[in-house]
Amino acid sequence: MMEDLSLHILDIAENAVTAGASRVLVAVNENERRDRLTFRVTDNGRGMSAEERTRALDPFFTTGRKRTGLGLPLLAQTAELCNGRLAIRPRPGGGTMVAAAFPFFHVDRPPLTKMAETMMTLIFGHPEVAFGYRHTRNGLRFSILWPGGKGGTGPARILAVRHSLKAGLARIGAS
Repeated sequence: MMEDLSLHILDIAENAVTAGASRVLVAVNENERRDRLTFRVTDNGRGMSAEERTRALDPFFTTGRKRTGLGLPLLAQTAELCNGRLAIRPRPGGGTMVAAAFPFFHVDRPPLTKMAETMMTLIFGHPEVAFGYRHTRNGLRFSILWPGGKGGTGPARILAVRHSLKAGLARIGAS
């Protein structure tokens, strides 16, 4: 199991970039009243073949250079352990959507605490890719859009994006 759910989001988004995505959207919803935490990563990459979709949760299957693909199997195991669920859906015209849902208060659910760092890693690790991030917590919403290929990646821009992420997440109580 990964220590933080944000690491699963990072892994899924990295897979999307590897699959040729030029746009990746991350949506997180924390709802304590309904006892639900969900996240969804949607991309416009090459999508998944029928075989890839069938074998996506097999830890000994990967489309990359490594011999194992543990990200999705570990996420599926974590979701199952917490009475949650995982969905993987190819999108018409290309791309994939991966969604996970968990009981918010389940004792075995890993925390979701490093989203600012996760998004910084994605945005500045792949500045050519457009990233959208929307985080809703108990009805309060924060979102940010990185246009991809525009805006530069100099120190001032990095600090501005970091500040925006930290302040926005703190404003909705998700820091």
